Amino acid sequence: LPGNTASFFADLELNLEKQIGRSSYESICTQMKVVDLPEAEMERLNDIFNRLVKACSRRKELQFKLTVVEEDSVNAFALPAGYIFVHTGLLSYVQSDGELAGVLAHEIAHVDRKHGMSALKRQLGMALLLQILLKDASEQITKIGNIAVNLTQLGYGREAEYEADRYGVYFMERAGYSRTEFLSFWNRLVEESGGGENPAILQLFSTHPPTSERIKRIKALPLTPTQ
Repeated sequence: LPGNTASFFADLELNLEKQIGRSSYESICTQMKVVDLPEAEMERLNDIFNRLVKACSRRKELQFKLTVVEEDSVNAFALPAGYIFVHTGLLSYVQSDGELAGVLAHEIAHVDRKHGMSALKRQLGMALLLQILLKDASEQITKIGNIAVNLTQLGYGREAEYEADRYGVYFMERAGYSRTEFLSFWNRLVEESGGGENPAILQLFSTHPPTSERIKRIKALPLTPTQ
């Protein structure tokens, strides 16, 4: 039955995404210094994170995980299968839970919309990915995991970023936060990067679409219906 074939491939792809995500997660953990925050702070972070995850459509099929790494730049990034990393520079830069929620929701949206897997499929082709999965070649999975990390750091392209903004705002509003806080985060970044002096901020702009356009689009989004 065609339906069964479709679900067979969907299951295969999900399994592949989990393996690639796990492998790329382990690779980042060896490359960067994972930080253990004080318990109360980690609880607060996880509470914000879990509220956002509950709003996304893939919450049942993936185990989302938040990891803090020591890095001064104001940034966060998402790997396939729900592994989200936050830089210490972002944590010290945000001024409210809502600002942080906006950034985390954007990263969760990348996973929810499968941007990492789409980028890998474009780069390698689905046939090759499935072939590797069916062979269960763990060395190949490690290689693909490293490619996934590189793709994440290059950014997923303009349309994917706009889509992550759109869904991110939807998730944050469903979780009880306001988009105005996310907008104030972006506006502050724009002001402070004006002279181009702050390298910690500039990295974030290098992989993303023009901020003025993002701000305009976020403002124009319809309000999320409350649950």
